[in-house]
Amino acid sequence: MRKHLRWAALLALLVAAPLAAQDDPAALVVRLQGDVQIRHAGNSGPAAQGARLVVGDEVVPAAGARAIVITRTGAQQVITQATTIQEPRGGGNPDMFARAVATLSQAASADARTAGGRQGMIRPIPGEPVLVSPRNGLTVTTAHPTFGWMPVEGATGYTIQIRRVDGGRPARYEAAGTAWVLPEAEAALEPGATYAWTVAPKGGRPTREQQFKVIGSDDKETLDSTLGEIRAMGLDPMGDGLFLTAVVFRDLGLFYDAASALKDVEATGEMNADLYLLKGEILNVLGHEEEARKAFDKADTLMR
Repeated sequence: MRKHLRWAALLALLVAAPLAAQDDPAALVVRLQGDVQIRHAGNSGPAAQGARLVVGDEVVPAAGARAIVITRTGAQQVITQATTIQEPRGGGNPDMFARAVATLSQAASADARTAGGRQGMIRPIPGEPVLVSPRNGLTVTTAHPTFGWMPVEGATGYTIQIRRVDGGRPARYEAAGTAWVLPEAEAALEPGATYAWTVAPKGGRPTREQQFKVIGSDDKETLDSTLGEIRAMGLDPMGDGLFLTAVVFRDLGLFYDAASALKDVEATGEMNADLYLLKGEILNVLGHEEEARKAFDKADTLMR
């Protein structure tokens, strides 16, 4: 029930807000294969995942190419020849479309690019193994997460300490490098619990703690359900539905998973300005200030 109320609110927001045409699209490009062009208002340019299409836009795939779009009514459309976008009719569940548009609009209007210097940003400190991830109280989706930190010059190894914030004895582990995964042989972290962790170089002092949360059962159920919605549209969440998967992760506050999914989208070479804005927002939340600014700069370049 909570999930449906949340998406209903998103739909209401999209209908009520005085959005620009690109923020009230008829369809979204979710996957491309080969050379696909979009003609809009007499201009033509390469398509990209996340591109918002309005009625009258023409999607023009080259020979052997195709585009997959979803419409505002929740229908999937595979385009293999020149096609003019029409007013959507029929379809399935429009929640996923509303979620994607709302997320892209939020990223485009966020003030993250001016938030430099705030607490939570990763900044090197000489002689200290600054914690990279997980941090900033963010949620991880595995009970055996990966921990990462910046190296200390001359360190021959590190000690990781993990403790549950609401009580319990801290556990300590040894690591040779600056990335370490809680072994499957060790007790899993508790779903829904918040943990604090720190690292010390051998013979040195530990750095300041960072907190993170393990996804709870309710949120895990919501995640599984929404990924199921992508499958119900005939898309593979880790394949042709990867853009939508990134949106789902971001919308649920799973920023580490959103960053990973968006990295895979970027590897396809099909990013547009909207997705670079989304990438910048996500990296900013993760504390990667410099990388976030590069993403914002890339978005600015594509919008010129």
